[in-house]
Amino acid sequence: MYLNNLVFAFFLVIILVISLTNAQTCLETGNNFTTNSPFARNRNLILTSLPTNVSKNGGFFNTSIGEEGPNRVYAQALCRGDLSGEDCSVYVNFTAHQLLSSCKNQTEAFSWDGDIPCLVRYSDKSLFGVLALEPIQEGINPNAITDVASNLTLFFELWGELMEAVAKKASMGSSKLKYATGVAEEIQALMQCTPDLSESNCLTCLRTLIRRYTACCRTYQG
Repeated sequence: MYLNNLVFAFFLVIILVISLTNAQTCLETGNNFTTNSPFARNRNLILTSLPTNVSKNGGFFNTSIGEEGPNRVYAQALCRGDLSGEDCSVYVNFTAHQLLSSCKNQTEAFSWDGDIPCLVRYSDKSLFGVLALEPIQEGINPNAITDVASNLTLFFELWGELMEAVAKKASMGSSKLKYATGVAEEIQALMQCTPDLSESNCLTCLRTLIRRYTACCRTYQG
């Protein structure tokens, strides 16, 4: 299962054979800008600066550009915690350019593509340390669990214990990395928050999404 809170505590729980194929999301809730405006120029500058900076900063980089006001652009880049610096930079570069080409005039957008293990987002509002639990997108492997069908009670018990343990481990990470994996029998999980979140906010996010997954999808393979 791949769940991600796309604004913006970025979490994922994965049973690792699944990939979510979400493309760029250009939010219509904010303001729009025009081509060649100060905001457009700042957006281009900040997004193209992310690949080098994210690899230099351990896989997470938060920044802003422009004077205070409507033309200031905020941006973040986050790579999955097991990526090398070189791979992180390559993925962020690709994703940033996808946002530039796909989101023509929106002042808020993000991309978390299941085939590209990084997050890139920008906004006309500050992103740092902000916990917001909506919107949520889900990617489901529609295949039902069959190998443990004879003892789903035990499976769900193991699953619940693993999810809570990995959520706590991820949330207790540092200001550089909030990432954790875990295995229980054949169940594999991976969770990650942007490390600018506090421990309590990260754990709140992860638990919220675990509950959502439990309600919608727990009998699926991922």
